[in-house]
Amino acid sequence: MVVSSPPGRKLIVETPLSLLALTRHHVEPHEENWFARCRADYIRNFPLSLLETVRLALLLLLVGPRTNPVFTLLAIFGWYAVMVLQRSVRRKEASPGFDEKRALRNRLGVIRLRAFWWCCTLFGAALIAPVSSHEGLIALGMAMMMMDGLSAMSLPHLGLAASASGGAAMAAGFLIRNGWDGAPVAIVAGVMACFMHWSLYNLYYMFATRRIRTRRLSQSNETIQLLLNQYDDEGSDWLYEIGSKFQIWHPSQRFADACGRKPEELEGLSLIELIGDAPEAGDLRELFNEGRAFRNVVVPIRVGGVENWWSMNGRPVLREGQTIGWRGFIADITAAKRAEDKVAFMAHYDVLTQLPNRTLFNATLDRAFHRTPRDGSIGLLYVDLDHFKAINDGHGHAVGDKVLVEISRRLEEVVRPRDMIARLGGDEFVILMTDLDAPAAGLAIAERVLGAVGNAIEIEGQIMPIGASIGAAFAPTDGRTGDELLRAADLAMYNAKSRGRRGISVFDPDMQVQMQERRALELDLRAAIVRGELELHYQPLLDINRGVTAGYEALLRWNHASRGTVSPDVFIPIAEETGVIVEIGEWVIRTALAEAAGWPEDLTVAVNMSPAQMKDGNLLPVVVNALAQSGVLPSRLELEITENLLMQESEEVLATLHKLRDLGVKIALDDFGTGYSSLNYLRSFPFDKIKIDRCFVSELAEREDCQAIVRSVISLANELKMTTTAEGVEYGEQLEKLRKDGCDQAQGFLYSRAVPAGELEFKPGQKRAVNE
Repeated sequence: MVVSSPPGRKLIVETPLSLLALTRHHVEPHEENWFARCRADYIRNFPLSLLETVRLALLLLLVGPRTNPVFTLLAIFGWYAVMVLQRSVRRKEASPGFDEKRALRNRLGVIRLRAFWWCCTLFGAALIAPVSSHEGLIALGMAMMMMDGLSAMSLPHLGLAASASGGAAMAAGFLIRNGWDGAPVAIVAGVMACFMHWSLYNLYYMFATRRIRTRRLSQSNETIQLLLNQYDDEGSDWLYEIGSKFQIWHPSQRFADACGRKPEELEGLSLIELIGDAPEAGDLRELFNEGRAFRNVVVPIRVGGVENWWSMNGRPVLREGQTIGWRGFIADITAAKRAEDKVAFMAHYDVLTQLPNRTLFNATLDRAFHRTPRDGSIGLLYVDLDHFKAINDGHGHAVGDKVLVEISRRLEEVVRPRDMIARLGGDEFVILMTDLDAPAAGLAIAERVLGAVGNAIEIEGQIMPIGASIGAAFAPTDGRTGDELLRAADLAMYNAKSRGRRGISVFDPDMQVQMQERRALELDLRAAIVRGELELHYQPLLDINRGVTAGYEALLRWNHASRGTVSPDVFIPIAEETGVIVEIGEWVIRTALAEAAGWPEDLTVAVNMSPAQMKDGNLLPVVVNALAQSGVLPSRLELEITENLLMQESEEVLATLHKLRDLGVKIALDDFGTGYSSLNYLRSFPFDKIKIDRCFVSELAEREDCQAIVRSVISLANELKMTTTAEGVEYGEQLEKLRKDGCDQAQGFLYSRAVPAGELEFKPGQKRAVNE
């Protein structure tokens, strides 16, 4: 083990003979007056007048006042001069506003005069004193060497000079008087001078070091105390201190306010009892009993009947190896906890209906298969509303949303308490039924669902007919995994729709015929590019602040030779499932950039990306080649990805996104808030844009929760220097809300539907959407 040397010893090693390193101390310029006062105070506090008087009296007593009257008069005169100068210096120092540096210089003058007077007096005494007084005179000289040095220790060089000069004067006097017989006196004086040299410099080192360190420590304590007081009084956190029995000590006002009590009520109260019967209280007690420091331990506490959340940090207070208490700080994270719960709710529940969303449903379905015995039965009902699109188109999305809420309520009334209802999106619901005695029990629930949903709904005085097509599938007969069962129920639902809607269809293997039809559509889709049946339409992105078109989003359309226009909702899922989406996606990128090359250079073009495209290793070369062939600047291309895409292949996708962004391509996060909604993605990748999903915008003018979510997303994007685009803007009230909240861009039917590239018009100096 290496033992470090004390700082003083290291300094002695630097200058072993002169010891000058011991007298060098760094003092900040603004501290020079303070250090000068410290050194002057030391000299002021030394009884110099008494010392001068006593040593003069002793000297005259040894020499004899009548031995040499001239010597006696000169000695007294010198003493008087020293007294007068000291009195004058004290009077000046007593004046207000006197400079400490000047006071120290004045003290230097007094010490020099004292040393000169004493050297002369002692030299003369050594020459004339009786032989019988020599021993006493030598003892007095040695003692005064020590006293002169100690009295001027805060001025070490001058103190050493005063001490050594006294010894030199005495030695010189005895050498002159006694010749070489006075050499022992000189040797003793030299030894004393060396001792005073070592002592004075070491004493000064301790004197200066102690005062400087004390000042630094005092300043640090004042700063720490100031920060702690401000932290405790004004911060959102507060300090706490408890004893070994968890009793609270010295609670601050901030602590008391957070508990809804007075400080005197908290004094001595157990912190564990304050937290209550929550399981976290037992966990906290175990941490205290373990005696180890802990951080960010979250505990609930009820204040005024409301549940709050604290994050606690603590360290044990030890005395002689025993834990006598704990100190730490507590942060009130109630707001953050509620925001976290809200984000978690948004990640797993549908904002509109408050039902579980697809993410939570899939997880629950997978768990059900793992927990159900092999001979157990699981049922799945896939519910799709009939004629809901007509309601949306005829009465608007606001009325359509109210219909969805009412349907959700009806579904909850007819299922068993342990059954799970989830909204997968749009007008599609699923009901997961576990622990079924037989498929007949599941079909009985399906009949109740059909009857409940089939009753007309009255909203705003209007009767709206509604119904449902229900597909039923049961495990393990129809599927041995969650995906298989869901696919079977989905096929059964489509079968119910094909049979005239408003009915229940149980999955049958014969439904695979529908899959063949689907495969036929897949084959046609693969040939659609060659046949030129695919086409891009463009919907404008409006710059809200400037009122001009900032760019266009490319939307894919399929004009089938025999089927006519095939909805993207039909062929896009097929393309994604079969992998054809990669080839189609390459065509979309090349076509969109080729058509954008003829647009004004300030307009961007946005292209939606699928998970399969992002996983394809050829994506980067495709983008590079398309940019090179079209001549479009990379900054004009925006690639839109969804949160679900990041959740599936986060590392692989992020690596590809970083490479694309390095090219200058902009990356947008589409449908923000509808998927997993993990804010970690915003931290892991610097998106250029966040697109607010239409489900939050549709009721922006009516619902406060939608307004709060949209404001939060816009504020978050602004803090992260990201552009925000609101989708599905259909009314002027929505636009005004978005403009006030600071949204950058808007997209929706309020401005224009998606139109072919040939119908886009660009006016000179005014690049606005064609249907504005």
